[in-house]
Amino acid sequence: MTGMRSQAPMRGVQKKDSESGERAVPKVERSATTSHWMQLQRTLGNRRVGELLQRDMQLSAAPTENVVQRAPGLPTKQDLDSDGLTAGTKFGFGKTSWGNLGDALVVYEKLGNTDYAAQKEQLKKIELIIGDWRASYSLRESNKKLKKKDPAKLLKVNEILESIEQRRAVIQEAEAPSDGRDGRRRAEAFSKREVMAPLTRQQEIVEEKKEIKASETMDDYLEKSGYEQDRNYMSWGNGTIAHVSWKAHVGSGDASQRLAIAQMVSPLLKSWKAYHKFDITQTSKPIDKFLTVYPPKDEEEWEIIVNMLESALGGFATVDVTGDMPVGETGKVNMRHGQNTPLTSSMTEGIDVIPDGKVGEFTKLVGPAVQSGGLPLWEFGGKLFFSKVETMEPPSRDKLNPNTIYMAILVDGRIVPDKREEPNPANVPLPKGVKKFERQ
Repeated sequence: MTGMRSQAPMRGVQKKDSESGERAVPKVERSATTSHWMQLQRTLGNRRVGELLQRDMQLSAAPTENVVQRAPGLPTKQDLDSDGLTAGTKFGFGKTSWGNLGDALVVYEKLGNTDYAAQKEQLKKIELIIGDWRASYSLRESNKKLKKKDPAKLLKVNEILESIEQRRAVIQEAEAPSDGRDGRRRAEAFSKREVMAPLTRQQEIVEEKKEIKASETMDDYLEKSGYEQDRNYMSWGNGTIAHVSWKAHVGSGDASQRLAIAQMVSPLLKSWKAYHKFDITQTSKPIDKFLTVYPPKDEEEWEIIVNMLESALGGFATVDVTGDMPVGETGKVNMRHGQNTPLTSSMTEGIDVIPDGKVGEFTKLVGPAVQSGGLPLWEFGGKLFFSKVETMEPPSRDKLNPNTIYMAILVDGRIVPDKREEPNPANVPLPKGVKKFERQ
């Protein structure tokens, strides 16, 4: 990967041999134990050890001195500066976050190669800083105030996020070497006196992604990130949700990408304090409402949130959401206006609606506020709903379900049926700055 640092060279060893030009390394007998082999492999890395084996060099289980190798795996602040991606001098939220990112990379760079606990903690901090910066990027993008190098910075943070996933997989394998995929492979080959070529970087990326899949589920990630389970969802955030509002949905078409999507969008949504939830149903089939985002406190923030989600979802397989309207530049985000909470009798006080007789426990409601195209409005158990067909009789109690009724919603003094097959049954304008996506 571009920006990945090579393993730090061994220090404190002999100078290059004048004839061979090889760096001298400590010797070890071929009878060294598997544990010695594994220790050396973790210290030098797969590539270096593989190269030495290919040259048939003798290795030693005991290094000549303790060598402190720095934490690998991420681009450095120097990489940012060499690409011209500096924080700038003028004050601004984006510049401040970018400067913090550089400082956090410096801290990570100074950690020891095997100081895994500190590395994991610093990786989390880097992710949070990136979340802040990406939120500022989306805000500047929506306001058309992006600077010339901002798109290049976006590519760099995506690279850093991918590097973080890969480093976590490497750390997990190093912390459990007995289960290590490449470690076992090489140890077995060594015991048979076989020389194996080191994995190419592309092979390492493939294997590391497999390791991530096996090592952490989406449920695990969300639980440790502060989400709470509710039925088949994991939710983040709290507070009062409006009776009706716009909601955003993202559909997932590839089950293997769901953890990665959660890891990508979760920090961004949390940075905007947006109440949201993920569907954690264990299925290989598409999930059309995999991610649900509830309305922010300020409706004008919808534009930022939609832009932010589109940017994060660029490389993932999404599907259209039934009953929703695709929005934005790509249509990967879908929105719908409708019910969040049931409409109750107490919420209709002051609204022009009155009772018009009872049928058993059901009360029929009529009045100028009822705008249903002829569908009757009923109240039962304090909640209001419409029959799906024009009839004098309400559905029986045991048939109150989406097949027979529409839930009633109150919008601008109007009581209308929330027809789930329609994205905007009350004909409400889209939030400011959000536009309907038109397919070509």
